[in-house]
Amino acid sequence: MKRFYQTQIPLSESGYVNVSHFCFIEGSLVGTDYDMTITKPLDYGKWRTKRQETFLAGRLAVRHAQVQLNMFAKDIPKAEDGSPQWPNEYTGSISHTDNQAVAVLLPQAQGGIQYIGIDLEPLVNADKFDAACLIGLETELKILIAGGVEKPLLILLLFSLKESIYKALHPVVGAFFDFLDVELISNDGNDVFEFQVKRQLSEKIPSGFILRGSYVIQDEHLMTWAYC
Repeated sequence: MKRFYQTQIPLSESGYVNVSHFCFIEGSLVGTDYDMTITKPLDYGKWRTKRQETFLAGRLAVRHAQVQLNMFAKDIPKAEDGSPQWPNEYTGSISHTDNQAVAVLLPQAQGGIQYIGIDLEPLVNADKFDAACLIGLETELKILIAGGVEKPLLILLLFSLKESIYKALHPVVGAFFDFLDVELISNDGNDVFEFQVKRQLSEKIPSGFILRGSYVIQDEHLMTWAYC
């Protein structure tokens, strides 16, 4: 099993960015050499082992992304709400499952992109979402179906895309907002989806604000990303 590797994701006409993957066996990280290389939050010792492990995995994926971009290996602190606190030089996003973490870093205004979010979901979770009304509207599901998305994947994909949107916008919004505050409005036919914000979330994110998102299926995982 490869510990670290990278994949490319397209950002529409703005080119590509690399995603760093860190793979691990569940229960294998805490107390190892990998553990020793990452600076921990003050309350880290009080966390459950699983939470410690996924935190480590996410930061290891970030470290790999920093190295690949020839960036200084800088710690990414955790805010009170649990979100990463990115430095002024770049923004980014982290996601993890029980055995893989991914991270993407985006230097400020690369290709005109200001915000980016990423999400990773095991495909086996596709049958665990039964509250579709809390995730999106029937019209959104119809757009996915028209774009060729198979029905077993519909809810998981919409959930994951909106999770990516949340991660992209949360650093600038600075507060919780609901999945229903963002609506899927179109699909360009090439697995690029367009979303519109339905109410003003902040001064920089007004009602009508547009984001794009896409996805890929690989290694029994669904990975989505959103950007604007």
